[in-house]
Amino acid sequence: MSVLLGAVLGGLYYGKIRAERTAIKISEIRKIKMQARVIVGNFNLVLSDLMVLSEQIEFQEILQGTNEQNSTLAEEFFSFSQHKKIYDKIRFLDTTGQEIVRVDFNSDRPNIIPQKQLQFQLKRYWFYETLGLNKGEVFVSPLDLNIEGEKVEQPLKPIIRFGTPVFDERGKKRGIIILNYFGKKLLDSFVQVSYGTPGQSMLLNADGYWLKGATKSDEWGFMFLDRQNHTFGKVFPEVWKQVSQRESGQLQTSEGLFTYTTVYPLLEGQIPNTGSRQALTSAKGQINPRSYYWKIVSQVPIEAFDLRSNGLLLELLYLYIGLVGATGIGSWILAKASVHRQMTEIELTKSQARLLELAERENLLKRCLSSQIRNSLELDKILSTAVAEVHKLLQIERCQFLWCYIEDKSSRFELSHEACRGDSLTPLGSSPIEKVEMLSQAIIQEKFLQLDNVLTDARLDSASKDFLQSLGLTSLVAVAIYTHSNRLGVLVCQQTKDVRIWSNNEVELILGVADQLAIAIDQAELYNQSRAATEAATIQAEKLTKALLQLQQTQAQLIQTEKMSSLGQVVAGIAHEINNPVNFIYGNLNHIKQDIQHLLELIKLYQNSYIIPTPEIQAYLESIDLDFIAEDLPKMITSMKMGSDRIRQIVMSLRNFARLEEAEIKSVNIHEGIDSSLLILQHRLQEKSPKLQIEIIKYYSNLPKVECYPGQLNQVFMNLLNNAIDAIEALLLMLPLSTNKQGQIVICTEMSDSKNISVKIKDNGVGMNEEVKKRIFDPFFTTKPIGKGTGLGLSISYQIITEKHHGTIECLSEQGKGTEFWIKLPVQQNG
Repeated sequence: MSVLLGAVLGGLYYGKIRAERTAIKISEIRKIKMQARVIVGNFNLVLSDLMVLSEQIEFQEILQGTNEQNSTLAEEFFSFSQHKKIYDKIRFLDTTGQEIVRVDFNSDRPNIIPQKQLQFQLKRYWFYETLGLNKGEVFVSPLDLNIEGEKVEQPLKPIIRFGTPVFDERGKKRGIIILNYFGKKLLDSFVQVSYGTPGQSMLLNADGYWLKGATKSDEWGFMFLDRQNHTFGKVFPEVWKQVSQRESGQLQTSEGLFTYTTVYPLLEGQIPNTGSRQALTSAKGQINPRSYYWKIVSQVPIEAFDLRSNGLLLELLYLYIGLVGATGIGSWILAKASVHRQMTEIELTKSQARLLELAERENLLKRCLSSQIRNSLELDKILSTAVAEVHKLLQIERCQFLWCYIEDKSSRFELSHEACRGDSLTPLGSSPIEKVEMLSQAIIQEKFLQLDNVLTDARLDSASKDFLQSLGLTSLVAVAIYTHSNRLGVLVCQQTKDVRIWSNNEVELILGVADQLAIAIDQAELYNQSRAATEAATIQAEKLTKALLQLQQTQAQLIQTEKMSSLGQVVAGIAHEINNPVNFIYGNLNHIKQDIQHLLELIKLYQNSYIIPTPEIQAYLESIDLDFIAEDLPKMITSMKMGSDRIRQIVMSLRNFARLEEAEIKSVNIHEGIDSSLLILQHRLQEKSPKLQIEIIKYYSNLPKVECYPGQLNQVFMNLLNNAIDAIEALLLMLPLSTNKQGQIVICTEMSDSKNISVKIKDNGVGMNEEVKKRIFDPFFTTKPIGKGTGLGLSISYQIITEKHHGTIECLSEQGKGTEFWIKLPVQQNG
């Protein structure tokens, strides 16, 4: 049974998918044909208006010299413009290009232009094109944007100009009449036809530019120089290749279903023109009427088909699970109680019949409504879709959805959505339910109300019947919709003009829609609640992420600060302990040198006085080589003094680097801190291997003393120099021994401006790629092997420069070409 049900539902699924896709294709073809008829209808309407205006009696009186008729003609134009409301300008010009009468339509009302403000339009391309026509011929411009003062008028104003010459009674051409038709009216009518359809309608000119597109940014590309290449053909090249070569058709690509047709809005005797993109530039000339055409293209995204398929598949799967479950329960009951086997089979048969009947009834609804409602969780879209589909499915005059608000003992109804025929439109906010108390009470108390004939229903009093009859209402069905959130909605189906006897199937369908709406409304409200909760959780997660980042930075700073503090204490202690004995040795070297000099002079005197030494003395002199000692001993003293000087310089550099006593801001010489760091790193710069020796090149400018935290700034220099040495060693170790390349670190200081100094430290090491360069200032990020780097040096350096000293630090690096750090510091720290 499960396999059979699966096969049946599978066949039903694929059949429905094919039926829905076929219905969409047919609907799209009907829609673009209706849009083509709308465009042609608008053109015919404008041409009819043009002919009516050109044949007015007032024209002949003006042409015969009766100038006082100008005001009468202006009034006629004014009345015509006020009635039509579709013409930006209506004007009559003589053969010299002088406007005789002009009525402009601005701010939703027409205005007669005074005589003094009438203009010469001699240089306009449409004047010459219209003036050159014969009687009965009509000039038609392209649909483009109005241009004022050599620029496209803002806000955008689409315009089509229609013109025809005016002749006097003797057949002499005396002027022209021009209608500036609002192209927006045509485009709005074009869009209204596509309302409620899945496809996105587009209107293209012969060159493939959008006149009406999916987005505003797509439209009018030919009017703007920076959008000349933005055409439908550039976006959909394969589709445009077929659309441009055929009159009409339909094709499906990976981008969706495209339905297209060609509309030729001009009739015989209508002369089209290429127009001009600048106000005072002549047109390129007339074109063949068959070349004046537009392409209507409708695109149904491929996602629309997938969503319908997935929704239907899920519904049939639920139905399948339910049927299989019912079958399993029935089988279990049969096995459990064989005595009632026959009764159970009868009940199962009835249950299956009810399920099949329910499935048929649901399928009718789901084909037209469920897939659209389930596709959206937006309450406004759900309600709009529901009333539109019920109105369309039942072919009724009007379908409304109202919200009911019960306050104390009174009730208030608010019209939310409405779908009705074009000749039955009423202002949003009005409904007969809230006007007739009997109807509103029946809905609230009984939850369902059916009126087949308003005039004969005994539940209505005469006043209510008269009121409903004044509205043209003849039949009505209303059902209350209660949601889990205690909101009360009402779905109302109304019939006007003709009485309608509501069938049981129609009533069941309306009740089924009401049930689905209740579920959909609950889902939409749950969705809104979940969205609110998700947004709150997202905000909280962002806060936690920010707090974690701050914690990591603080932790990194504490670790590095503690490390440097400990290092500073050790360095300062060692420097202090070494300093005392070194000073003692250095201070006594001068005395030792003098004493030794005295002893050597004394020995020389003895040698001069006792020219012949005793044999014992002579033997000892030969064994110790007194001449060599006299020559070498001063040199040894001098070397010892140079070594002591070296030790004293190192001790001073260590104390200068540690600067434990300088935790506050001080004005210092930046060069001293750099030199101290270099001196401490001297053992790494002069490796025993000649290949790993690194040359230091310094370009120091004459800088003022800089206010800073000396110890922290020295820490930055030490980190940057250490990294530079590591990068150079990594590169040199990768190169073969025969390669003649020496490591270099270039240090440059200068005044970047009157208030800031800059320090640049550049190496010729391995460099960094873009991915590494983006993360070098992140805490705990390092490219060094485990145990050789903590990832804190550059992060702490960044904080010291930017936060402590209000400066900047930048990194310029390219893999294989070295790295350069730029530090910019203010000379004075202002607070």
